[in-house]
Amino acid sequence: MKRAFDPTAVRKILQRGIESGLWTLEDIDRPPPGYQLLCDEMAQHKVLELRAFQVPPYINPLRAPAEAVQVSDPRDFTPSTGATPAQTLDLPLTTEDPLDELPF
Repeated sequence: MKRAFDPTAVRKILQRGIESGLWTLEDIDRPPPGYQLLCDEMAQHKVLELRAFQVPPYINPLRAPAEAVQVSDPRDFTPSTGATPAQTLDLPLTTEDPLDELPF
């Protein structure tokens, strides 16, 4: 399932707004009014459990470090038994073979 807001797309939109003069980087450093309203309402909520809810801190997406994406994981290439793809393991092929000698 795709995310509702792709962080890369949000950064591009904000950067285009800065380049066109709609806002400045310092404007984006301040949280929007809706964020402050949410914080205030959660602090005064009638339900006590919701008062304890912590609103995530506001961060400027253009100043936040970009998410690192790992292209591949070393576990994708090496089997957990330690054998390389060129090696074959002597595993029991039938139920009559001894199960005590299994590597796992």
